[in-house]
Amino acid sequence: MLSPDRDATCTGALNLDFRRRVFVADKETQEPILTMESFFYRYPGAKAAALDSVSLALFRGQCLCVTGPSGSGKSTLLRAIQGLLPEPADPSEGGSTGTLEVELDTAMVFQNADTQILCTTVTDEVLFGPDNRGIPPEDRNAIVAEVLEATGLTGFESRNVEALSAGEKHRLTIASVLSMKPGLLLFDEPSAQLDDAGKERMRSLLARIKENGHTVIIADHDLHPYRDLADRYLVMTSGRLEESDFESWSTAFQRNPAPSRSGRTEKSEAVLSLDNIHMAGHGSSTLFDNLSFSLYPGESVFLYGLNGAGKSTLLACAVGLLKPNCGTVAIAGMSPPDPSKLLGKAALLSQNPLRQLFEITVFKEVAFSLKRMGLEADEIEDRVMFSLALLGIDHLAGRSPMTISFGEQHRVALASLIATRPAVLLLDEPFSGLDFPHRFKIIDALSALRDDHGMAVLIASHGSLPDPSWPDRTYILEGGRLHEGTV
Repeated sequence: MLSPDRDATCTGALNLDFRRRVFVADKETQEPILTMESFFYRYPGAKAAALDSVSLALFRGQCLCVTGPSGSGKSTLLRAIQGLLPEPADPSEGGSTGTLEVELDTAMVFQNADTQILCTTVTDEVLFGPDNRGIPPEDRNAIVAEVLEATGLTGFESRNVEALSAGEKHRLTIASVLSMKPGLLLFDEPSAQLDDAGKERMRSLLARIKENGHTVIIADHDLHPYRDLADRYLVMTSGRLEESDFESWSTAFQRNPAPSRSGRTEKSEAVLSLDNIHMAGHGSSTLFDNLSFSLYPGESVFLYGLNGAGKSTLLACAVGLLKPNCGTVAIAGMSPPDPSKLLGKAALLSQNPLRQLFEITVFKEVAFSLKRMGLEADEIEDRVMFSLALLGIDHLAGRSPMTISFGEQHRVALASLIATRPAVLLLDEPFSGLDFPHRFKIIDALSALRDDHGMAVLIASHGSLPDPSWPDRTYILEGGRLHEGTV
C-alpha cells in the first residue's frame, strides 16, 4: 500500500530499472529521510502505549531490521510510518504525540496478504497501484514482467489470486508494492509465508533494491534472511526500541531438543486415512497423484512442502472442505468427512486466523464452539482458560480478537480448537507471526496434548520446525506424492 499522505502523482512512465542510480548512506552528508523523536502512540480505548518514546533516524539506502516478541509493537511502528494509525477526536482516548517525519514516498507490505489483495488476477493486482497513479497503457507489460520476474511469479499473470498459496500471495503483495517504486519500503513479517527458496529470492531482491538507493525497514521474528543485508538491528519490547545485533538475537532463542519418544503403538487404528487420493491442479497439472497417508492416535507428524505444493489443499481434503477427484478419505471414524459433524472430533487451523475469528472477545471466541457442543458453563470456563493459559494468552481473555497482533490472533484461533479436545488436530503454518519463544511454547503445548490426551497432531509448514526432534514421522509433499524423510 502506498502511503496515503504522500504525493501520488505520476507524470510519466514508471522506470522499474532498480539500477538507475546508486546512493551511499552517509550520515555526514545526508539528512535523514525518516525522523522520529519521542514518538508516543496509544490505540483508542487502550490502557497501555503501543509505542513509547520511540526515537529513530534513518538515512537513504539503509536497511533496518526490527525484531521483538509478538505483540510488542512492530506492526504499529510500521503503520505509524505509513500513516495508518487511527487518531481519536478526543486526545484523552489515545492517539500520538512527539515527532514523525518521512521525506519519501512510502509503501508497505502487510503481514497478512489477504488484507492487501484487492483484484481478481495477478496482473490486475500488480497494476492496481500504477493505474491509479496514471501509468500510460503502453508501459503496463513492462511493469508486470519486471516485478513478477523479481518475485518469482512469471507465468502467473492470468492466475486467479484465490488459487494462490499463502506464500504466492505474499510474493504478489511484494510485486504490487514494487510496481509503484517507492523510496521507502516497509515489510511486516516478509519471510513468514515464504519457503527457503522464496526467502533467498526475497533477500536477493531486497539487496538489489537497497544497493540502488531505496530504503528498507523490515519487521520480522526471523532475522536469518537479513544477516548480510541489514545495517542496523533494533529490538522492540513493550513499545520501546533498543539497539541490538544479529549475534545477540540468535543466541537468545537456543534450546536443547526434546528427548526422543517411542510414538504410537502398532495396535492403534488410524484416526485419519487418505487412500489413493487424486486431484487435478492448475490447468493440465496434477496436484495429488494416488497419494496415501495415515495418522494414528497420540502421534505427531510433520508435513513439509514448498509454497504451492498442496499442503493446505491436502488438509482441506482431510476434513471434507474439498473433495478429491478420486480416492477415499476417513477421519475420526467418518468417511467421507462432513465438516459440519466434526466438532469435537477433528479440527483444522487455517493459515489466516482472521478467517476463523469473529467474536467480540477472546474468551467468547474460544467458548463459541464449546457452547455449540452443549457443555455446562463451568466446564466451558475451565476449558477456555486452560487453552488460553496453555498458549500463554490468558491475559487477552477480555480483548477483542481484532485488536491484537497477528501472532496473538493465530494463538487464539488455535486455543479455540484445542478447547474442543479433538482426536485429530491439523495445523496449517501454526508458527506464522510468532517469535521463537512462542514457537517453542506451541511445540510444548502440542506435546502435552499428544502425550496427556492422546491427540493426533499434524503440522504442515514450508519451514523447518523449531524442534526437529518433535515429530514421530516427517513427510515431504513434492510432485503430488508424499515421501517419508527428514527436513
